[in-house]
Formats: sequence, structure tokens, C-alpha cells
Amino acid sequence: MRALDAILFRPLHRSLSVLALGSSVLLAACGSGNTPSPTANAGGGTPGTPSFSVAGRVSGLSGAGLTLSLNGGAPLALSADGGFAFPTEVNARYAVTVASQPAGQTCTVSNATGASRDTDVAQVRVNCSATTFTVGGSVSGLAGGQSLVLRNNGADPITVSANGAYTFAVRVARNGGYAVSVDTQPAGQTCTVSNATGDGVLANVGNVNVLCAASSHGVGGSVAGLAAGATVTLLNNGGDATVVSADGPYAFATRVADQSAYAVTVGTQPAGQTCTVANAQGSGLAADVGNVNVQCSATAHTIGGTLSGLLANQQVTLYNNGADPLTLTANGAFQFSTPIATQTAYAVTQGAASRGVGCTVGNGSGSNATADVGNVSVACTTTALSFVYVTDYNNDRILGYSMDRLTGARTALPGSPYAAGDNNRWLTLHPNQAFFYSANLGSSDVSAYTVNASTGALTPVAGSPFAAGSQPTSIQVTPDGRFAYTANSQSGNVSGFRVDLTTGALTPLPGSPYAAGNIPTKIAITPNSRFLYVTNQNGQNLSAYRIDATTGALTEVAGSPYPLAGQPYGIGVHPSGNFVYPVVYQAKLHALRIDPTTGELTDLQPGGYGSSGSDWEWLSFTTNGAGTVGYVATNQGIRAFDINTTTGALTARTGFAHAGRYEYLTTNPEGDHLYAADFHAIFTHMLDIDPANGNLTPFSGSAVPVDARPYNLVVIER
Repeated sequence: MRALDAILFRPLHRSLSVLALGSSVLLAACGSGNTPSPTANAGGGTPGTPSFSVAGRVSGLSGAGLTLSLNGGAPLALSADGGFAFPTEVNARYAVTVASQPAGQTCTVSNATGASRDTDVAQVRVNCSATTFTVGGSVSGLAGGQSLVLRNNGADPITVSANGAYTFAVRVARNGGYAVSVDTQPAGQTCTVSNATGDGVLANVGNVNVLCAASSHGVGGSVAGLAAGATVTLLNNGGDATVVSADGPYAFATRVADQSAYAVTVGTQPAGQTCTVANAQGSGLAADVGNVNVQCSATAHTIGGTLSGLLANQQVTLYNNGADPLTLTANGAFQFSTPIATQTAYAVTQGAASRGVGCTVGNGSGSNATADVGNVSVACTTTALSFVYVTDYNNDRILGYSMDRLTGARTALPGSPYAAGDNNRWLTLHPNQAFFYSANLGSSDVSAYTVNASTGALTPVAGSPFAAGSQPTSIQVTPDGRFAYTANSQSGNVSGFRVDLTTGALTPLPGSPYAAGNIPTKIAITPNSRFLYVTNQNGQNLSAYRIDATTGALTEVAGSPYPLAGQPYGIGVHPSGNFVYPVVYQAKLHALRIDPTTGELTDLQPGGYGSSGSDWEWLSFTTNGAGTVGYVATNQGIRAFDINTTTGALTARTGFAHAGRYEYLTTNPEGDHLYAADFHAIFTHMLDIDPANGNLTPFSGSAVPVDARPYNLVVIER
């Protein structure tokens, strides 16, 4: 081992110039995790000890009800966008959490945890939105019998006890950020998070992966140019906050797992200076890392340039040196908020962007900067392709198309049509978009496929088809991707399956099938994967079940089944998971509140919400991403309802949002595009959803013929 490495990776003490307060080294993540104790410094700082204030900004908040807490202290109520500051200073470290959410919205705290000595923290950001997305990934290398605890943004702990997929229970707001960290390490192992942080979230996040290993490596380097008496806070993989108070070597307290990655950023800059990290990132570690160097200077230079190519309602997030996220919503000049220290490097990269947007960065990197940089060019293009799949049930096959949303051009996917079972009536997509399923009514089974992410082509899964109950009319997968269920119309029950997250294969659940009502047809599952609801067509009611989080087994809830005003043909769950909306054929739409603990239902308006028109055959329901507008497929057009996101109540809009004879409606995951299956004209309509009011506008190429009556359809946007 080199002499520097010997210094860096021996037990930490003051010779490392890592700030000590009293006799305690100031590290936000000593030991097993990087999340401060929720009661640490609650209510303010310790007299005589250096302290700092914590502040930030809120955006997207539409009303009262949001309260924030600092280190578990008294809540701070906020009711409007703008800056905020906690009234009490704290010592050493901070953790900002949401104490209560505003009605109808989710607020997400970014830069939620960190450490400092006496430099005030002003970079906490809170994004609020009615549109939310999941954050998760997979765990690998975890030893048998062990478990670890993960947190997102310093909150929402989840215990993972086996290798495989995981998803946090609390969703993040649109345009919010995430920072996943290990709170508790497994015995005898170190687990490290890769792709741990992100900003400007516009879709579900599924690539936050955790690698565990028995061997680990240290990460550190040296700091130069730091002014006397100043401090800088460094983060590794978005956590393990380490405050450095003098030039010289430093090391993070938490080591990283063998073959994993590191990403070092500045959490809090020193007062009057800017610090920039060199050699900040690396992956596939097989040895200690000691060259992550930090240069600080009172002289700094801005980094900026010009953005081009964005279309209306699109956005892209840029990073400099893997940090300082900048979300842009319009073409023109841009500049990062954090400059770089003189004679250091910059590297501009693209982060999250609207679906289909890809950007090329020119003049994006440089070293030894001695002046402001303003010539970074970011040129974006849009690929507006949708892979659309429809049932061709008369011919026992699936038709797949690539459709250009800008021109309406349609081409067959490679290998289409794809063989399915007899009289295949329903298609569904796994949340990871890697697996695809067809419920085959005539052959009473399920065909399973893998999806080629680039071409959209379907390939049968080994062992497919998988037996279901008698005449399954639909299939749905839980949002966490672990279980799938079919509604079996003739056997009057629901079949449950465990999904192999590697292959997509299905295995029957214990106790399956589960009794339902008379002719069960459609299934809806809450976003947290806790409750499942089945429409019983001839029973004219709705069966409700709890999903066992471990086994996937169903248990019918008290009060089930719940009466409806006619024959239910479709069903949808509100994005919040608080309401379920069964669609009755006889021109009625029910709204039922979901008890978040039991899954029991309360009908908000017995008899349902109806129409004075003659448009019977109400068949399908979906909402926009914000959950503020609901859409119903009818035999004369798309009916729209305004949704009270607090109570779930509906108010019908007059007329039709779009004319046609529709069998089925669905949206993309973001809820800003709607796809309507016209069963009689044999077309698919592609419609843009106005984010302000939910109004529908056809894309220029809509409607597109699909060569078979679309009983339902599945869409993957690229």
C-alpha cells in the first residue's frame, strides 16, 4: 500500500483534517448508514457549539397542508411556493423530512440530509405535484439470511431481506429528486448504491441498484486551497456526508463494496469559496481509491451555454461534474447555479428528459478553466415512437406496431403478428416493460413474452403458456412487479401468480385460485400493491382483496362484494391510490374511497355518476397523470370528469372530450398521452393531454388503423 493510502484508510482521527466537534468526528454516516438520527439536535443547536441554519425553496405547491421537520423538530408549515428557512439553527448535521403532505399532492425533499459546521445550508429543495413516480431497483450479492435497510431522501425506510427487486413505498413528485442510501448494513457485508441520486424525475425510476459484498474499499483523496477556518462538506453516492476543515487528505467513513461504484460531490460549499471535485466517479472497484481530489478557491467561473431543439411541454435536466442539476424547459441560454473553482475541470452531461428526448452535448468538458465558460451547446431531438399492441382474438395472435406520434406513420414490429392462445382477449405489460402477458379466454391460460427494448419485438417465455382458471378475461401485474392475477369469468375466481423477475415466467401462488363473484372480468390494483379489486359483471358488484406482501395471496376484505348500479365492464384506480372507479355498462361511473389500512370501500355516491345522454356501453376508465381528470370510453366518445383529488368526487364535463366508439382507454406512465381503442372503426387514436386542464388534442397522425378490433391495447413509448 502506498504511503498516502496508509494515511487515508487507517481509522479516522484529527490528523485527517476531518472536522471534529469536541471529541466526536463529524460524519453524517458513521457506522452502518448515512441518515442522521431523527432526533439529533431536534429543536436547535447545543450552546457553545458551532451551528448553522437550514433553508431552501418550494415549487409546485398548490395550497396549504405541507409541513416540514428539521431533525425531527417542530413542524414548519408552508402554503405557497418560494423560499423558506427553519427558525432554529442546528449542529453538525441535518435531515429535512415531510411531516405532512398537502391535500391532493405529494411533496419530495431533495438535498434532504447532510452535514456542516458553521456554514449555512440553503440548497434544500421541495417539489410538489399531483403526479408521482416510484423509485426502486434491485439488490444483488446479499448473503442468505441477511438484510439491509435502505432510505430515500433520508426517509421512507425499507428492509430488503433477499436479492431481487425493491420499490420504496413513498413515491416522488414529478420534477422531484431522489437520493437512495444504505441506512443499516448487513452483518459481515458492505452494500453500496449505484445510480443513487437523480433529479427532475419524469418517470418511474428502476435502476437504483445495490451491490453487497464481504470485501470493501475505501474512497478518499485530498483537499487543497481551503481557506483557514472554512469547511467543505463532501458526499459519496449522495450520502456519507463528511465535513473537511483543512487542506490535506480525507477519507469517507463508509467503505464501498467490491466491484461497486463511487460518485463524490460537494454537499455544502465553504463560505466565500467554491470547491470542485476531480476524478469524482468510478465503477468496478477492486482496490482503495485515493485520488478523488478537491480544489477550492475564492476565484470561480460560471459554466453555461445554449439549449436548442426542445419542443413545447418538454424538458431536460443537465448536470455539471455529476452534480448541480439544472432543469430546462425552453430553448435558449442556460447557466449552472454553482460555478467551478479556477483551474479546475467541468463536464456537462444529460440527465432525465421528457420521453423520447435525446440531447447531444458539444464543448461539454474542459480542464484548467481560467474564465467563464459559455459555449456549451446542448442540441436535442425528439423520437416520438410508440410501440402499440392489440389483440387479434379472432386469429389467436397479437399485432404489434411502431407508430410515430408526430406523423402517424405505422410500421409492423419485427416478427409481428405474434402467436397467442385461443381467443386472446386481454394484454398487459409488466411495470419494468421487459415482460408482456396475454390472457387467453378460449384456452384458459396466459401467454408470456419478453419485450425487446429497442425494437418492441415479443419473444415467448420458456414454459409459456401458463394455466389459469376457466376463461380468463383480463390479467394485471402489481405495480411492484412481483405478482400477476387473472379474472376467470367462467370459474368465478381469480388466479394468482408469482412473477420471475429474471425470466418473466409465472408460478401459481399458494391458495390460488381465490373466489370472486359472478363473471369476474376486470382487475385494478392500488399503486402500493396492497389491494386488488375485481369487477363481477353479472353479479353487478365489486370484490375487494388484500394482497399479502410476502406471498401474494388474496384475502377478501370486510364488506366485499360492494354493490354497483349495473354491470361493471371496466375499472381504474386513482394515481393516489385513495379511490377506485368501476365503470358500469349502463352509463354509470362509481367512485369509491379506499381505506388505506384495510382496503375497504365507501361509495361516494351510491347509484354512481351518470350521463343524461344516450351513450350506453361505458366500458373503460383511466385518468391523467395528476389524477385531476378521469376519462370514460363509451359508444359515442370519451366522457371526461373532473376529479376532486381530496375527496375523489366527480363532476361530469359537458359533451365529449373526443368522438368515436371506444372500447378501451389507457395512458402512458406519465399520464400526458391517452390512447383510445376504437373497436368499431378498428383504429387507435393517439391524444395529447393538456397538463393544465386535461383537455384532449389528437396528435397530427391520429387515428391509426390497427387491422383487428382492439378489445384492449398496450403501449410502450420510446
